[in-house]
Amino acid sequence: MRREVNISESEWSVMEILWSSPLSTIGEIKKSLRDTGWSDSTIKTLVRRLVSKKAIAINDEAANFRYYPLLSQQDCRLKETKSFINRVYDGSVSMLMTNLAAESNLTEKETEELLSLIDKMGKG
Repeated sequence: MRREVNISESEWSVMEILWSSPLSTIGEIKKSLRDTGWSDSTIKTLVRRLVSKKAIAINDEAANFRYYPLLSQQDCRLKETKSFINRVYDGSVSMLMTNLAAESNLTEKETEELLSLIDKMGKG
């Protein structure tokens, strides 16, 4: 059973780092986030919150603590997608797809892929 953890937009930035580089130190996380303009204490707070939410954990076997994700990127993306569809489109995937199709310049290949996916969804 998947755990439901709410991850803020700022916390998502930390998660992205840990998904791409598990077992990062706090120094490595800070370095990766240097362009955000966030202070060291802000980054430490984000990490601490993610630990308390059990979204990430600490490997304390080495001299420096190393952080790693407990949640998969795919699971988090799926949760965020469902939340977005529920919040913005009242849970209607078809309304989302209609808006995307109306406002997108899909290539012929993208259109075929989308139709194939919809066909698979109808059969599944």
